[in-house]
Parts: sequence; C-alpha cells; structure tokens
Amino acid sequence: MKQIFYILMLTLLTITNSFGQTVSDSIYKSWWTNKDNSIFQSVNSGRFSGTTNGYLQLKNGKNTLVLDFQTSKTTLNVLHDPEEMYDKSTKKYSTQTTSGKTTLTYEIYALANILTINLNGLTYRIGTIDGASDTPVFGLTFNYCSDKTTEFLTLFVTKPLELTTTRELMKQKNINYTEAQKLAKTITLLPGSTIILTLNK
Repeated sequence: MKQIFYILMLTLLTITNSFGQTVSDSIYKSWWTNKDNSIFQSVNSGRFSGTTNGYLQLKNGKNTLVLDFQTSKTTLNVLHDPEEMYDKSTKKYSTQTTSGKTTLTYEIYALANILTINLNGLTYRIGTIDGASDTPVFGLTFNYCSDKTTEFLTLFVTKPLELTTTRELMKQKNINYTEAQKLAKTITLLPGSTIILTLNK
C-alpha cells in the first residue's frame, strides 16, 4: 500500500509541473518517453493479470457518483499489430468496480487512447484510435512506473471529461455520427479521479 501512495505522489508531482501548459513538442516527447517506460512495451501479445485501486467521481445527470476500486480484478490483453504501423500492439486493460456492477476498459495504441465505462447497462466512451494515433485524451494523464516485473499504470483526471454513448449507438442502430450524437447520453468524469492499475508481467 505504501508503494501505491508513493507512485500516486510521483504522478501528482508530474501533473503539477505540466498542468495548464499548451501541448508543445516537449510535452509530446515526455508522453512518448513515459509510454516507453512500460515494461509491456516490448511484448507483442499476451494476457496478464493484476488489480486496480482508486476511485472515479462522475456526474450522471443531476447525480454525482463515486465508483470505487479496491483490489479489483484486472486483466491486460496485448494485441499485436501485424503491420506495426505506429506501435507494436494495442494494450487493453479491463477492470470493474468493487461491487462488480460497473466495468471500465482503457485502451492505448501509440499515444491514442480510449476510456470506456459501462454503467447501468449503457456504454460511455471518450477517445479514439485512428489517423496517426498521436493524440491522447486531453485531461486524462497517464503515468507508468515499475518494480521488477510489476507495473503500475496511474490514470489521473485533470479536467472534466465527457464520455458519451455516441459510438455504441452508431453500432447498435447503424446510424452515422451526427445522428448518434443527437441521441447520445453523457456522463462527466470529474477532476481528481484517480485509479492505479497494477499488472504482473
């Protein structure tokens, strides 16, 4: 537990140094350097297990909810990109809240990332993996550090993030983005929300 608090403090210091800055070449470089710190970066494919701790605070309509994660079972699926266009693989992290009622998925390829939350039967999402895959979700800070064969991935929300059901509606109803956007529901992740995903290699 002390180790997790130490990692969280390092993440907060990093955020304090960069918060409020515009995206510059130096910030992009720091993102790439941080990502390359992952001990799974050299892995082509595989499935790994671990736990998640922390909480997410979100607004759903007029209600403010707290989703807590206490040693929640977590899996990492590393899916190889045969073309290795911008990265060796897509890394997909899956976990659930302590109650098991809500699930969370975090995917990353190169710098592009997607955060998905399934809440009360609805799938909310922010981010996309396409194009040059060089644009992460702004306001969702990620930090990798490791101890031997254990990796700690911290996700920290620095500004309100709107997750919508738009993409899910496009699939379900076979409609275009504009039509889905009109029908979509939204939840907002609030600043300070923090989870630490601990994976064993």
